[in-house]
Amino acid sequence: MKWLVVGAGSAGCVVARRLVDAGHEVTLVEAGPALRPQSVPAAISGDDSFAALDEPGRTHRGLMARRTRRSNPAPYLRGRGEGGSGAVNSMVGLRGDRRLYESWGWSDADSCFERVLVPTERAIPNEVGRITRLFLDAEPRAELAPLTRRGGQRVTAAEAYLWPVLNRLTTVPDALVDRVDFDQSGAAVGVLLADGTRLDADAVVVCAGAIHTPAILLRSGLAESGVGDGLCDHPAAALTLQLKDPAGARGLTTSGLADLDPVQLLPVDHLGASNSPDLAVLLVALMRPSPGSGTVRLAADDPSVHPVVELDLLGDDTDVSRLCDGVESALELLGSPGFERAVDEVYIDDAGTTAHTLDGRAAISEWLRWRGADYVHASSSMAGALEAHGRVRAHEHLLVADASALPAIPNVNTNLPTMMLAERFVRQWVESDA
Repeated sequence: MKWLVVGAGSAGCVVARRLVDAGHEVTLVEAGPALRPQSVPAAISGDDSFAALDEPGRTHRGLMARRTRRSNPAPYLRGRGEGGSGAVNSMVGLRGDRRLYESWGWSDADSCFERVLVPTERAIPNEVGRITRLFLDAEPRAELAPLTRRGGQRVTAAEAYLWPVLNRLTTVPDALVDRVDFDQSGAAVGVLLADGTRLDADAVVVCAGAIHTPAILLRSGLAESGVGDGLCDHPAAALTLQLKDPAGARGLTTSGLADLDPVQLLPVDHLGASNSPDLAVLLVALMRPSPGSGTVRLAADDPSVHPVVELDLLGDDTDVSRLCDGVESALELLGSPGFERAVDEVYIDDAGTTAHTLDGRAAISEWLRWRGADYVHASSSMAGALEAHGRVRAHEHLLVADASALPAIPNVNTNLPTMMLAERFVRQWVESDA
C-alpha cells in the first residue's frame, strides 16, 4: 500500500517510520528543511532552545495568533522542518495524567508511550542555571525535568524514527502542500503541492500540526463541522526577572519545573544570545484549562499565506481564577530570600511595568485578560472532525495524526503525548489495513 504523510514533525516521523516498519511504501512531505545525521545544526543539537528557534527555516515565520479576546495578534512560534517543534522546543518530555487518557477511552496509552523512541534524561548539576537552582531550593514540589536528550544532546523524532530507515523511505523536504486531492467519491488519492506537483497515494495522513493541518484541509474544501474548531493551548503568564548579577546564571534554557496541579511553574534561565544576559523568566501555565474554543481559519486560499489563529484563552472565569492562583504562588516564591538576593526587579510586560502593580487578584485578573500568554502547545483543532484513530469523517483514506487530533489538551507539555497518539493511531491502521 502506498502512503503519503504530510508533515515531518514529531507525529509525522512516528507515522512514517511505523508504516515503513510494516512494509508499506511511504513518501514523507515536509514544508521545511531536512535534518540529516551529517548536517544537524549546532543550534538544534545544543542546549539553547532560543538558538534553535533562530535557526533559519526552522519556524513558521510570520505566523500570528491572538491569545485572548482583548489582546492583539502576536508571533506564534511553531516548529518547521524535519523534527518539527521537537527540534526547537525546550525539550521538556512528560507523559501526563493516565486518568485523562483513560477518560478518552485510551486505556492503552501507557503501552503506546513505551513504544516512543525519543529518549529522556535529566540535566546534570553543572547544566542547571542559577534561577532553576534557586527555584529547586525554594519550591518543595520542584524537580529536574525529563528532557528529550541523550548524552547531553537533543534527540528529535527525525533522529529517532527517520534516520534508521532513510534508505527505505522517500522524503520530500522543502515542499509546501497546498491541498489534499480527492476522487469523485470523496476519498483521498494524493496531494497537490504549491508548485503544482501532484503526488498520488492510496492513503494520505496529515501530520502538519494543530495550526497547519486544519488549514490544509480547509483549502482542500472540507466544510465539515470541527475542521479548525476547538483549538486549545495552555494559558500562561510570564514574569520576567532582571538579575542583579548575570555571571554564572546561564545553564540550560530550561531544566526544572514544578507541578502545582492544575498549574505548572517553569523557570527559564536565559532568553538567548540576542537578549540581555541579565534577564530570565518564570513561566506560570494552567495545564488543565477549559475545553478549547479557539479557531483556525483561512486568511486566503493560498498555502503561502498563514491562517488566522484565534486561541481564545482565558474566556472562562474559572481559568482566570486558577491562573491567578498560580501567579500568586509564583510571586510568593519570588519573594523568598534566595530570589530576593538574586533578582533586582520583576517585570510583567516589555514596557517595563513591574509586578508591584499586581496588588491583588483583581489587578492580576485584568493583567491576564490583556497580557495572557500561551505555552505554544496548540492542540485539538481537528478533534471534532475525526472518527476513531484519526479517520476524517466522510472521507475514505484520509487520516490525521498530530496534536490537532488530541480530544483535549493534555495536562503536560504536548510533545510526548503527540508521539504517543501517533504510535496509537498508526498501530491500529496497520492492524486494520487502514
